[in-house]
Parts: sequence; C-alpha cells; structure tokens
Amino acid sequence: MISEELGTLATDLQGDDWANARGETQKMRQNRIGEMLKNSLLTVTGILVGVLVSNFMVQAATLSGPVTGGTRGAPFAAVDVSDAGYVTEEYFLEGEAGAFELTEGTHTGDGMWKTRASSDRTPYKTRILVVRPESATAFNGTVIVFWQNVTAGYELGSAGGEALRGYAWVGVSAQKVGIDGMGENPAGLKAWDPERYGSLRHPGDDWSYDIFTQAALAVGPGRDHSGIDPMGGLKVERLLAVGASQSAARLRTYINGVHPLVGVFDGFLPFIDFGSVVPFARDAGQAGMGRARASIRADLDVPVMVVNSETELMTYHGIREADTDRFRLWEVPGTSHVSVPRPESRTVGGANWHSFSPVYNAAIRQLHRWIRDGTAPPMMPRVEMVAVAGSFPEILRDEHGNAKGGIRLPDLVVPTASHSGMGQRREGNRFAFLYGTATDFDQAQLAAMYSNSKLYLEAWNAQLKRLVDEGVVLAEDADLMRQGAEKWAMRLDRK
Repeated sequence: MISEELGTLATDLQGDDWANARGETQKMRQNRIGEMLKNSLLTVTGILVGVLVSNFMVQAATLSGPVTGGTRGAPFAAVDVSDAGYVTEEYFLEGEAGAFELTEGTHTGDGMWKTRASSDRTPYKTRILVVRPESATAFNGTVIVFWQNVTAGYELGSAGGEALRGYAWVGVSAQKVGIDGMGENPAGLKAWDPERYGSLRHPGDDWSYDIFTQAALAVGPGRDHSGIDPMGGLKVERLLAVGASQSAARLRTYINGVHPLVGVFDGFLPFIDFGSVVPFARDAGQAGMGRARASIRADLDVPVMVVNSETELMTYHGIREADTDRFRLWEVPGTSHVSVPRPESRTVGGANWHSFSPVYNAAIRQLHRWIRDGTAPPMMPRVEMVAVAGSFPEILRDEHGNAKGGIRLPDLVVPTASHSGMGQRREGNRFAFLYGTATDFDQAQLAAMYSNSKLYLEAWNAQLKRLVDEGVVLAEDADLMRQGAEKWAMRLDRK
C-alpha cells in the first residue's frame, strides 16, 4: 500500500501539468499530497513530516519535545510572553536534508532561476522555537516562520509586536552558525548550553533551505496531529516566511530558487533587505560562492512584501522591483537597519533613533490579509533617488537633510532632527554603520519651527492619522508612538 501511494506521489511531484489537468491549484495539490503522506507514512516510528520537492523521494523529519533541561533550564533567546496569552516551547527536528543547484544558466539578476533539488541527502538535527497563542480562539490561522539571523555569531530573532497579536511565531535554526557558532570563541547553541544542545548537528548552509522547508511542514496545515504537535492542536491555515538582513538574503534565495519547487509557503516578507542572494553551490560539498544581488522573480504564485529602512536603499536600488498583483516594496526614509531609543539629551551624529518597526508591523498584518482574503496592501511612494555613474545612487534630501519620498513617518513630516540610514564606522564595531545617524535640532531651530508643543503635536498627530488610515501604521502601535511624541514635546514649552 505504501509503495503504491509513493509511486503515485512521485509521479505527481514531477510538475504542475498533471495537477493542472485535474483543475487543481498548487495549494490544493499540496494539501492532497499532505493527506497522502499522513495516510501512508505515519505507521513509521516517530512523527514524520513530508517534504515536497521536485526530484526528491518523499523525505521525513522526526520531531521531539517539548525540550526541557540543560544547564540553563530554558531555550536560548526565549522571551516570557505569558502575559500576552502565549506559550513558548522548543522542539528538536531531525532528519535528512538535501541541497539545491542550478540546472542551467546563472543566478541572474531577475531571479528567474532554473533549479533542481540534489539527490544527495545528509543527516541533520536542529531546533525550532515555537511561540503560539495558548487559546485556540485567539489564533488567526497564520504562522510566522522566522529564519533566525546568525550574523552576530549566534541567533537573533524573537516574537514581539504584531507577531503577538493572534499569530503563532516559529523561529527556525536553519543555519550552521546558529548551532555551532564561529571562530575561536563560538557563541552558538552548543556553546551556550552543551547539555541541552549538544546532540544538534548541522551539515552546512547548503542544506539550510531544505531544513527550513521541513521545519515549516512540521508546523503547517498538513502536519500530523496524532502525536507530538508543536502547534498544540491549533488549526493552521497559512505559513508566512519572514527573515531580516542576512536572513533576508537567504529568504530571497529561497523565493527565487526553492519555492517554485516546493510551494510550502503562502507568502514571504524579507525585511531590511539589501537585495543580496546566496548563490547555490553547484555540488553539496562546494564552499559558498559569495554574494550577488537579484530581484524577486516575477512569476511567483504567492505574495511577497519587502520592507526596507534607508540603510538598504543604495544597494537595493539596482534591483528594485515594480509593485504588482503579487509584490509590494515599502521604503521608510530616515530610519536605519538598527535603531536605538531616543536619548533624553540632544544627540549630534549619534546612533539613529528613528525606527521602521511600526511599518514592519503593519506589513505583517497587510500580508496576512492579502493571503487570507486577497485584500492587497497599498502601493506606497518610493524614496527619491538618482543614479550616479560608477557609484551608488544618491538619495535626494530636503532642507532638513532628510530623505524625500517613501513612507514618511511623523518624525520626518514634522521633523526635529536630521536622519541618515548610514552610520559612522567605529573601530571595534563592524556593525556600527547599520545604526545610522541622527542629529537633533538645537533649541533655536526648534523654537523657529514650533512655537509650542500644541502646534507641533497637532501636525505630528495629523500625519500619524494619515498613515493609520493608509494602513502603513497600526492603531495599536500609534498609541505608543503618540505617547513618545507627547513626552518629548514638553521641551518645546520650556522658556
């Protein structure tokens, strides 16, 4: 019985032609195959997660957990969100992963790559960190599957903001550095808690895309509910893949080269995205081939949103995609890749305090709605830039030194500082440029622009209302933004 169904499944996975002949969409075919997997494979020991990849035989991963113990007694990077009605649990995922490669051509800048899955498999064992609503009635059906960032030599990524407003959030340890660390003093999971994470093993980042896929299937609509269920029985309807910065490069690579083969995710949101991709090694043992840049391919069957700060604009400019019925690019001028809280005292050339986070939160909700009921997000103006021969493009700036165009948060429309997405490089901090810069206006400048706090706040709140009405800032975030503005504005009344 199993061999017969696997034979049918192998035929079905050869492409979309057979499914199209049946009148099936990709998602209908995916769900049907998921049912076949459950019916035919769940007699095997362990909780199995099917992997749907062209040229792969049906693969499986084993879930174990929730994980407990260890010298630290808790998962790495876990945040207590019980007050928000959420449960945090960690699970191990173990199986065999494959790599991907081009079938012809190169990693072209239009993202229209022709790829295939490698036939070679290699063992792995990783973890997923699951943050989900405790109550099923609080769940909106969407799981944010987050590609954990490893630029710092350890994992960055946690549930917060919009993710804790009805979604489930799953952080995936997809890359080797997150587990093993790097350099002479590694800070990966194994080093942080050898007792808890010592059994994990990662073959290398060529296999990260398949590991990410298998992790998504473990929490997706077609998962098995009869044994270990990391989602606690929640009815999952949608999978949304999200990644930031370095992880956005991995996700962009996944979108162009892996999603067309597997079709697991319902939407993607790479953010603070430099437009980089990571070319596939031509064979699984080959070292990485360096970075390139590529647009999101134009023939996707699911929506993609990209949210960028000013920091990424100059490198992204050359591969900027047009907004379509499947794509949106939102650019937030005056913000930086990383931001800091606004200092109490005036800052001159210090780290930027202007954050893109409210727009990112809104993008999550907009993408959720786009997938759920087809309501497309608004098309927003882009930051104004001009090309410069032989160099990066130039960002056009207003009389206050702030970038023109884009999604203009109140602190740019009613400015109190000059902001830049590019920070100053500092010895001993290779990431300093990501913090941008801010120079607050002095008291004389502020007095000339705003005679009192009332006038300032009227203009500031009017712009905030416009952004909420447009759907690029959420009402829930507007309240906190308004409180910050009111607190800061009191200085305008000092004589």
